[in-house]
Amino acid sequence: MKEVVDGINAIREEVLPWGHLVVWVAATFVVSMAGPFGTYEDLPLHVRFAYWGGLIAASIVIALFLRVLWRVIIKGDPAWLEDLFVISSLAIVFGPLVATLNSVLWPQDTDLSGWVVISAVTFAVGVVKVGFRRLIQRDVAGIGVPQRDRLLDRVEAPAGAKVKRVYSDNHHICVLTSDGSEHRLLMRLRDAVDEIDVEPGFWVHRSHWVATSSIVGVKQAEGREVVELPCGTTVPIGPKYRPNLVEAGMIAA
Repeated sequence: MKEVVDGINAIREEVLPWGHLVVWVAATFVVSMAGPFGTYEDLPLHVRFAYWGGLIAASIVIALFLRVLWRVIIKGDPAWLEDLFVISSLAIVFGPLVATLNSVLWPQDTDLSGWVVISAVTFAVGVVKVGFRRLIQRDVAGIGVPQRDRLLDRVEAPAGAKVKRVYSDNHHICVLTSDGSEHRLLMRLRDAVDEIDVEPGFWVHRSHWVATSSIVGVKQAEGREVVELPCGTTVPIGPKYRPNLVEAGMIAA
């Protein structure tokens, strides 16, 4: 039940940001005006807006549900594999859904086999969208010296805020910033750390990344080494990541 609640909360957090709303509005306007697949001839303008706006909104929400599902199932696998599963399953689900809706709007067209074409188009659009997003992320990462961690833009952190700590929370991550805020995102930890371009820090455990400025010291607790944070919280040090702290001179080899 907790995973279901977490998934619903993650979807709510993903849908609310302005980015999704802008994409939805822009895509709805362009597609409604173009009227592909015969909708220009068959539907008046206001109906086209309702039709395409509803379909695009549904595709966004369904895709977010599927991303939660696949993140639970293939936890730990590469991000590209998650993208592939999400796009494929969206195409399989969305094709019959649209074909069924079309059969209601156009009852004279009883051929539901068109869902194959719709699914193929959905898959192709998904591949292009993901590829374009990855390309933009790569290009942005390679332009000049960033002035602010890209991860902060995801949580809409105020100017001057810095990333202090990032850790896994079930199938999500929590981002703690210097202004005292805590943000929860549906995102892989390694992808989040890749977007920390400015603030120096360390992986101290497979589930924890900590900024150097947030490390008070290293101590023993219950027979194991832990990193101590300013608030008194401790974070375990994983054997795989101990060399990071040794190299930084924070603990002896």
